[in-house]
Amino acid sequence: MSAREELQMHLSQALSRTDDAEVQAYLHAALESAEALPPTPLVECPVCGKVGLPERIEMHDC
Repeated sequence: MSAREELQMHLSQALSRTDDAEVQAYLHAALESAEALPPTPLVECPVCGKVGLPERIEMHDC
């Protein structure tokens, strides 16, 4: 899961757990901001050449 996907998941879960209208408004705004973030550039593994999200390439096994 990318950092963006994780952020959206946490915000969505928080939104589903509150009944406070003001908190919901802030969470909706945060989700919209997260969706408007520029795309994460793909990187290449210097060892095997596999291409993917930086956090996934950093953790993959060549």
